[in-house]
Amino acid sequence: MGDPQKPTSESAEKATKKAAPKAAKKVTKKTTKNSAPKTAAPKSTAPKKPEATKPAPPPKDRQVNMIARPTLSANVPTAPKKIKPQYASFRSSRKSLTNPRRVRGGVKLKLKPDEQPTSWITQRLLRVAEEGSDGQINREGLEYARAGQTKRLTIEGTLCEGIIQGRSDKPYKTELSLTQFSAHDQEQIIVAMADQMRYAAKLLAGELPSNIEDVFAPLDLRLFPTEPSDLKPTCSCPDWSEEQPWCKHAVCLTALLAERLGNEPMEIFGLHGMPGQELIDGLRQKRAIGVQGPGPAPVLIPHIQGVSDISSPPLEDQIDSFWSVGSELQELDTPIAPPQVACVLLRRLGPSPFLGRFPLVGLMQTCYELIGQAALDAEEQAEIE
Repeated sequence: MGDPQKPTSESAEKATKKAAPKAAKKVTKKTTKNSAPKTAAPKSTAPKKPEATKPAPPPKDRQVNMIARPTLSANVPTAPKKIKPQYASFRSSRKSLTNPRRVRGGVKLKLKPDEQPTSWITQRLLRVAEEGSDGQINREGLEYARAGQTKRLTIEGTLCEGIIQGRSDKPYKTELSLTQFSAHDQEQIIVAMADQMRYAAKLLAGELPSNIEDVFAPLDLRLFPTEPSDLKPTCSCPDWSEEQPWCKHAVCLTALLAERLGNEPMEIFGLHGMPGQELIDGLRQKRAIGVQGPGPAPVLIPHIQGVSDISSPPLEDQIDSFWSVGSELQELDTPIAPPQVACVLLRRLGPSPFLGRFPLVGLMQTCYELIGQAALDAEEQAEIE
């Protein structure tokens, strides 16, 4: 058997032979670094910066042209304001409503959808609204009337006004008006009705006969509208226009007015500028003239407090002082006010005796109204001054 230590010694010798040249290379590198002579670094040859020279002072005789002088601003700079975040409101984010807003205690149309009105006046006005409006608009207007969307309905003078709530936040203002009768027309109407006792008897009893239009037809007048153009509706809603005046709010107000006139037909005269009480007074005056024969006709004398209450002595006892003015005249207070009965003198005189179509009575009525209005304006101006 061979010696087991021999292979190990040979391998050790080989390892020492390989490591010897590496160690020699490291030693030579260190010695070359340490043995290299140190040389001084070359000095920089960059050019030096020139020294700053002071500018020459300006000459004493130079001229300076001032173009603009600086001004101090009056606005003192401040810290910027904090901008609050803007949030979308509830109204702007809300969707548009499909149904109108409900109204509590509104004026409702009592007529049901499948029910026919009993009054011929209501039937005529409903037919006028149906002819003037579109089918869908007419249905919506009648639904508004039945649902009570009208907050207020007023008939004052010659105007019918309604405040109707729709889909918007604010209600709309709707008005209805009819053709106005002049003083001459009113006088002719009273004369025509007084000539036919059946009309006068029913009107004095507060009734309106169904054939009342027979009195107005010869005079080329209409008491109740028969066409959509006879009724003039106006509304503040965006759907209303002069070309298409019949919106659903106008239909709603017309339906309520039709039901109102069906119960109180005498109000139709007031919408024409001829109050029902004046019509009745005129008919009574004409009847009194026919009974008493020729002579002065009675005229409505207004009651003046402090004047009408004073009893006058007989004329024989005051002939000597008839034209004298007493001290009580200064205490008399008669303020200027519009008359209770319009155009009393024209009603007292009656129709014009001149034949022809010249509107003498209407011209005189216009003159009286202008003179009376000027007197009222002068009285108000005197009180202000």
